[in-house]
Amino acid sequence: MKKILYLMMLLFLGACTHQNPLSDFRFQAVPASPYVVASWHRITEPGKPLKIYIEGDGHAFDNAGRPTDNPTPQSTFWRDVAAGDPSPNVAYIGRPCQYLQAGACSERDWTSGRFSAEIIDSMDKVIRGLQKKARADQVILIGYSGGAQVAGLTAVRRPEAVARVITVAGVLDPAAWAAYHGDAPLHESLNLRDERAVFQTIPQHHYVGGRDTVVPAVLTQEFIGDDDLITVVPNATHSKGWNGITDEIYEVRK
Repeated sequence: MKKILYLMMLLFLGACTHQNPLSDFRFQAVPASPYVVASWHRITEPGKPLKIYIEGDGHAFDNAGRPTDNPTPQSTFWRDVAAGDPSPNVAYIGRPCQYLQAGACSERDWTSGRFSAEIIDSMDKVIRGLQKKARADQVILIGYSGGAQVAGLTAVRRPEAVARVITVAGVLDPAAWAAYHGDAPLHESLNLRDERAVFQTIPQHHYVGGRDTVVPAVLTQEFIGDDDLITVVPNATHSKGWNGITDEIYEVRK
């Protein structure tokens, strides 16, 4: 069954090559129990740090706020950012159940349990595998939206292996974020807030959009508490207006 799903995924990717900005990256479906995670990587100088772009929540909910049956991102925004990074070792990771729904996928994995222990365990396995493939002593984790929470929760497990965490429009405290929007708490998820002491020891920087109504700047400012670690991009919304900061992210190599 897994072979069939994998072949179907390869056919899907082949059909969409012209739409996939990561066409010069190598695709790998990574078994990371209990999921199979879609990843792309381009490793040209093994031994140097690996930059890993972690996708956001994707198409988890429709315009009416109802959970979808497939959380694969409809936009190529974050893949475009990863594809444009000229660093020698770059990877992009989808979240469990994005791009291919294999393994233990269920609706909770992109709703109330999107940051569950099982999800973070799975993403940690993928990150470790990519790091080993790149023979990199350290990784740079770059998380967008909900991917920022994944970057933080995996970083605090091995802070010595993380050179830097960078977030863009990042959800750093899911409880505060849900409360801000009047949504139900993510009761099946972990929260980086509970690991803040360790997280603060890791080099980091956070980009927030001045016009972002999904993850407003005030939430990041309240969580981080240090303006020197935050850059406000005045005209950026949640998914647009970030072109001005990509060069800064690309220049980070350690």
